[in-house]
Amino acid sequence: MPEISSRLRGWLRALDLDRFDLIVGAVVAALIAALAGVVLAGDQIGVYVAENGYGPAGSVNGSQPVRVRFSDDMAADSVEARFRIAPDITGDFSWTGQHTLIFTPRQPFAAGQTYTVTIEAGAQAARRDAALKDDLTWTFDVQLPRAAFLAPSDAYQRNVLMTDLQTGDTFQLTTAEHGVEDFAISPNGNQIAYSRYNPDGTVDLWLRDLLNNADRQLTQCIDALCHAPAWKPDGTQIAYQREEFNTGLDMGLSPSRVWVVDVATLDTRLLFADSQILGTEPTWSPDGRRIAVFDATVSGIRVHDYEANTDAVIETAQGVVGQFSPDGRRLVYPVLARGLIGQQFYTHLEMADLDTLSRRSISGGDDTPVEDSGAVWSPDGSRLAVARRYLDGRYTNGKQIYLLDPDTGEAEPLVVDPAYNHSAMRWDASGRRIVFQRFSLGGPGARPEIWTVDVKTGAMEQVADNAFLPAWVP
Repeated sequence: MPEISSRLRGWLRALDLDRFDLIVGAVVAALIAALAGVVLAGDQIGVYVAENGYGPAGSVNGSQPVRVRFSDDMAADSVEARFRIAPDITGDFSWTGQHTLIFTPRQPFAAGQTYTVTIEAGAQAARRDAALKDDLTWTFDVQLPRAAFLAPSDAYQRNVLMTDLQTGDTFQLTTAEHGVEDFAISPNGNQIAYSRYNPDGTVDLWLRDLLNNADRQLTQCIDALCHAPAWKPDGTQIAYQREEFNTGLDMGLSPSRVWVVDVATLDTRLLFADSQILGTEPTWSPDGRRIAVFDATVSGIRVHDYEANTDAVIETAQGVVGQFSPDGRRLVYPVLARGLIGQQFYTHLEMADLDTLSRRSISGGDDTPVEDSGAVWSPDGSRLAVARRYLDGRYTNGKQIYLLDPDTGEAEPLVVDPAYNHSAMRWDASGRRIVFQRFSLGGPGARPEIWTVDVKTGAMEQVADNAFLPAWVP
């Protein structure tokens, strides 16, 4: 034993280690051992989500995506397969890195609804044998939607503004120095496509991101007007009208054609391969299967079916496309009717079944004394809000808002005030409210106003004065 100790002392002297070196070595060895213990026990700790690592929570607007931040990089398929939301709503998954899941609904969350989100236990980590041990569940409530509109109506330098119905506060969303022509809210409510005037009088499409308040230009419409944006339901493309100035060609403004821009790549193309096909008012069906435009060359509504790769034409001289039903299988549009009262002409509404191409009037026969326009479907497809004026003893100078059953033709008055003309109705995602534009017929100096009406109670509230073209922002 003395001989072994002597040898050890000799070996240490050969390494020239003093006492401090020995202490440091011991500490390093202890740390290595502790780290190894943590690694060996890691599978027992499991994946977790911090208390503030998920959202939205509480009372939120309907356009916010769901986010969950995990402690580990995750196996995406494993997490997405265990994602649940009730009431169920269709949406798309994306990831920030491999640790943050984002679920973006394709349609806004419904105002007044409480949603429950669950990530079920068993979601797997990507880089170690660990999983979420317990279900993660939370709820959030959706606030009233917000109303967007163009203002002021009596100036060319108008912009998109938005009023919060919860607080009454109004915010300016766009800052176009030379004004905005029109706009459209994205299907998920997070973006606004708007037509912005350039200093030389041309018009380009721009995009406003409501989550980060950023703007970017979508088109380069040199010597042209690009406007009337219409979102594809999946949010990937925007159809729009384009008219060429033809400067220097002594031929004036060319007829409108419909173009499409890819929101991600900014690639643009004509909607129809045949450049001779004209088009205005591009309108997508809610399922994205069809797109409709008014084509003056055939004096009707041209409906392109992407699934069948066919075009159908619905003859009408009104120059208005109308609106698809929520299931995308029907189209309601105005037509010119010749009544028996003084042989006068007025507009009725027709509905086309796009599977059979059959058509029928939903305003009644030609002699029905009503003038209907501006029909918009309720989100559940059970009824239409229409701007109607009776031409008999119920006559009013302006059109009033009625709820019309498309199957029976029965109409229920919703907003009737003979002192006003009503138009530009839009349902909110819940089907509870309609935002609309009204205009006083009482005298000079009147300006359009924006109002909302509760469909169940009939309660009305003014949103803005000197404003027009309302839309909902969830």
